[in-house]
Amino acid sequence: MTEVIEIRGTEEATSRQYRLGHFLTLSVAILAFLYGLNMRESITNATTLYTDVRAGIRVRYPRNWLIDIDGDYVFRVRDMTQIGFKTTIQVSLRPMSADMTEQNVLNTLHIARAESLFAYDPQSTTPYLLPDNLPATAMTYTYIERDPNPFLESASYNVTGLDILINTGSQVLIVTFRTDSNRFNDDLPIFEQFLASLEF
Repeated sequence: MTEVIEIRGTEEATSRQYRLGHFLTLSVAILAFLYGLNMRESITNATTLYTDVRAGIRVRYPRNWLIDIDGDYVFRVRDMTQIGFKTTIQVSLRPMSADMTEQNVLNTLHIARAESLFAYDPQSTTPYLLPDNLPATAMTYTYIERDPNPFLESASYNVTGLDILINTGSQVLIVTFRTDSNRFNDDLPIFEQFLASLEF
């Protein structure tokens, strides 16, 4: 008669090692995933400080956006990585006399944009509260952006714009946000973060 001897100790030890190995592997994978999310968040929310002493403006804008200070505005930043219309944030100043109102500034903007923007359509004008509880005025509008290159005439983009008008007393600060209408809700948090960092 043959006697069978079972050795269970080594199987239990091996089974415990496998369980521990699986647990450690899953733990490392979860930690790596969380680290990646943290890195992505810090990269997407990375900002650069812009200061204009002459205009009295200090603000943080998205780090990899292209800055332009050579126009009839204080400065403009654009997201050049986007395909199609490049999301734009622009800050400009307009003088305001004692007998002027914000409505006068809005009317001037409407007239200028109706001449320069194709299919310009003002949507709404509403009161707006800045992050530091300062009152402002918000104006939304849409227009069609056509490529200036006549050989690319077929490329046109439906753009939604949002202006925030802030009365500082002797002048009006106009913060403009423009993006492709399909991306407006996705890009709006970038503009809100920009406004939250604005000091004037």
